[in-house]
Amino acid sequence: MKEPRTIIIYHKNCPDGFGAAYSAWKKFGNDVEYLPSKPGVPPTEDFSGADLYFIDVCYPKDTMDKFAQTASSITVLDHHEGMRDVATSFPGVFDSAKSGATIAWSYFHPDTPVPLFLRYVENGDLYTFSLPDARAVLSYAYLKPFTFESWETIIKDVENPSTLASYIEKGKIYAEHSALLVENVADHADLVSFEGYECYLASVQNGFASDVGNILAKRKPPLAIALSMTPEVLHVSLRSIKGADSVDVAKIAQKYGGNGHPNASGFRIAWGDTLPWTPIKDEDTGN
Repeated sequence: MKEPRTIIIYHKNCPDGFGAAYSAWKKFGNDVEYLPSKPGVPPTEDFSGADLYFIDVCYPKDTMDKFAQTASSITVLDHHEGMRDVATSFPGVFDSAKSGATIAWSYFHPDTPVPLFLRYVENGDLYTFSLPDARAVLSYAYLKPFTFESWETIIKDVENPSTLASYIEKGKIYAEHSALLVENVADHADLVSFEGYECYLASVQNGFASDVGNILAKRKPPLAIALSMTPEVLHVSLRSIKGADSVDVAKIAQKYGGNGHPNASGFRIAWGDTLPWTPIKDEDTGN
C-alpha cells in the first residue's frame, strides 16, 4: 500500500516560518514535500489523502475544514493569536508565547533542546530581542540563503562561541546601517486617519515593516501602518505598542481579511480597491 504524502505547509517569506520548516526538515529530510504559503492566500494544491502540517501559518476555519475533507490528517503548529480558535480546533500545538520555529522544533524533536539560533529567530519574530546581540546575529544570518543546507551551517555556527562572536562582530555593522535606514524611512511617514485613529503611515521595503512600524507607533500611539507593495497587492502591516492603552491590531486586520498578533498583524489590499485610510493634510495638523 502506498504511503500517504506528507506536506509541510509553512509561512512563506518569513524567517520564523522557514525556521519552522527547517525543524520539520531535520525530522523528515527530503522524504516529504515543503510548501511555502502566504497568510491570507490558501494553497490550491490537491491535498487528497495527504498528511498536512500547517506550521506558522493557518487559514480560516471554513478553509481548513475543506482541506480536512480530503486530507488524511491535519496538524497545526502555530502561535498567531488571531488564529487561536482555528488552530486549537485541530491536533497540534498552539502557544502565543513562542514562535513558530521553536514550537515546531519542540514538537518534532521533543528530546533535543531548541538550537540557539532558532531562539534568536524567535527573539526577532516576537520582537523582544532579549538575547545578547540578537539584532546583530539576525542581521548577519539573514543575509545568507534561505535553504535548509545553509541554515544547517548557521545553526552549527551559532552554537560555536568563536563563530558566534564573528557573526556578532559583522552583524553589528549591518544592524547599525539598518537602524539608520529605518529612522530615515520613519522620518518620512505621513499622517492618516484609520479606524478612528490618527496614525503614521510609511512606505517600506520588505523586511523593514516591523522596525518602522514600531518606531512610528511609539512616536504617535497607539498604532502605525507600514505599507509595502508587489505587482499584485498592497501589503499592510499594522503595529501597536504593548501596554494598558494598546490596540489589538489583529482584530483590525481581521476586519480586512488579515490576521496576526495583538501588536503585529497585517492584511492585503488588491490594486484598485478603496484604501481604508484617508490622508491628513499638513494644514490639518499645523505642520
